[in-house]
Amino acid sequence: MQLRDMQFAKITGTEVTVKVSSAAEAKSAIKELRHKKKEVGLLKRRVAAELKRARTAEAKAERAAARTRRQSGFFAALGRLSSAFGSDDHSGDVERLEKDLVHTEEILHNIESCIIQLEGKLLS
Repeated sequence: MQLRDMQFAKITGTEVTVKVSSAAEAKSAIKELRHKKKEVGLLKRRVAAELKRARTAEAKAERAAARTRRQSGFFAALGRLSSAFGSDDHSGDVERLEKDLVHTEEILHNIESCIIQLEGKLLS
């Protein structure tokens, strides 16, 4: 997902910085940050859904592997041999998606922090 560039704020990694010089710019920056918060929230929900699917696939693969280990006979041995050469490792996907989820949560937290700081400056 390509996020829209912002005029007053900049996101580098998980760090969110805002540069404003007037109250009008601060109000525009708040609107911009609220919009970005919605964008990142949508991204977070999508990553969470992908993580749920990856965990389900991983659990299904683990159950299938356990079922295969319990089976005996010639065809079970062939199945175990063919699965040894397969690349059905979903743990890398789960770890990557968990990191992405933590990353988006941290960005959301930092965006909320910037909004609160800008609103505080406008009140004083």
